[in-house]
Amino acid sequence: MISGLQGSIRKLEVNTVHLDVQSITYEITISFKTYLELKENFKAEKKDVRLHIYHSMTERGQRLFGFLHERDKEFFKVIKGLHGIGEMTALKVLSFFTPWELYGIVSSGQAKDLEKIPKVRSKTSEKIFFEVKQNKKKLELFLEGTPTDPIPSEFGPSVLPSPADRFKETAIQALVQLGFDDKSAAKEVEKHLKKQSFTDTGELIREILKNL
Repeated sequence: MISGLQGSIRKLEVNTVHLDVQSITYEITISFKTYLELKENFKAEKKDVRLHIYHSMTERGQRLFGFLHERDKEFFKVIKGLHGIGEMTALKVLSFFTPWELYGIVSSGQAKDLEKIPKVRSKTSEKIFFEVKQNKKKLELFLEGTPTDPIPSEFGPSVLPSPADRFKETAIQALVQLGFDDKSAAKEVEKHLKKQSFTDTGELIREILKNL
């Protein structure tokens, strides 16, 4: 069972990072939050990184999930441990909400707030909301050891995507669903957003497809 890996970033994409560890390259699934954190350090040429790993082993195969902060890994485990919430859905929750924000949502009764997550619509948001609310005590126990402010690390403070980044990620994921690879999708979205501002994801996607 792998619980942590340290190495150099060989390739970084929206959903994955390829980490070279002593001549062995691991493909690791990451959240959008972790992608943003790694991207900033990749720009600064800080390619050596240590990731906390959740090693998933199921009948369908094995997958590595990577996190820069151990508390993100623990939060992921709390959410994926809820009934009917899969690993990828838990990763999406982690991408767009802090534990405190999620607690605030279930306390206020606004399940619709969860629809800010790309590709999460009413039925899925209601399912997440119901399961978290039913297991609110587990979240409270987790929060007892979690500060309200991000914990600084050697890679800087914990990062959550801004509304602009969330919009961009939604567009990228839509293009990936249409058959684009992560790199090409990100490139097209960046290129068109530099030319023109968009407030609707569908409008941006149509513009990209029209200009191919």
